[in-house]
Amino acid sequence: MIDLHSHILPDLDDGASSWEEAVQMCSAAFQDGTRTMVATPHVFNGIYSPKSEQIEEKISELKNRLFLEGIDLEIVQGAEVHVRPDLPLLMSEDPILTFNGKGRYFLLEFPHSVIPPNADQFIFKLMTQNLIPVIAHPERNLSVQSRPEILEPLVKQGALTQVTAMSFTGGFGPQTRDVACELLRRNLVHVVASDAHNSRGRPPLLSDARKRIIDLVGFEKSRELFEVFPRKILEGAL
Repeated sequence: MIDLHSHILPDLDDGASSWEEAVQMCSAAFQDGTRTMVATPHVFNGIYSPKSEQIEEKISELKNRLFLEGIDLEIVQGAEVHVRPDLPLLMSEDPILTFNGKGRYFLLEFPHSVIPPNADQFIFKLMTQNLIPVIAHPERNLSVQSRPEILEPLVKQGALTQVTAMSFTGGFGPQTRDVACELLRRNLVHVVASDAHNSRGRPPLLSDARKRIIDLVGFEKSRELFEVFPRKILEGAL
């Protein structure tokens, strides 16, 4: 499996608290069946502002530590970028923030409470620059929980969505679980990822969610969400 959303780099955001925990999280992911993890630290203006060079250095250090521990897990660079007015300019100037540095797909975070009313125009502007947002954890957004159909025009414009694995297993409560399943039913889920932040409360585990999704929509669809689509996104070719 490929995990497109994780906070495994220490001292950049609210993710792994130390190198020891980072390695522990990677080990748990590997044992659970993940073979590729994308490190996506928050890029949230005024709160978390890691530089591309910092992210690259941390990934290099993590790769070295995993090699020494014998953990054969591929680590890929990315970022979880919070929506902001100058985002199209930021992404065009710093393609390292895109998945695998390909300069095309990137993880976009909206405010927890709302999908902005002009989100469709914003996404259109991104698309005109050949930037394709993968909307992070929409099932946990209050606007989407009230009206799941609000995602449909955004997806029709070309945006993709990433739902959190724990949402399908009830880790964020029954309402979020039901919304995740509803988005899946409406064919509004493209990727399932862990959004892991630590080794216990928010671990990088995907297999339980995959079993749940197999029960709901079958094995082939689960393969798309956990393997096929994530790989194509990393290759810049979905």
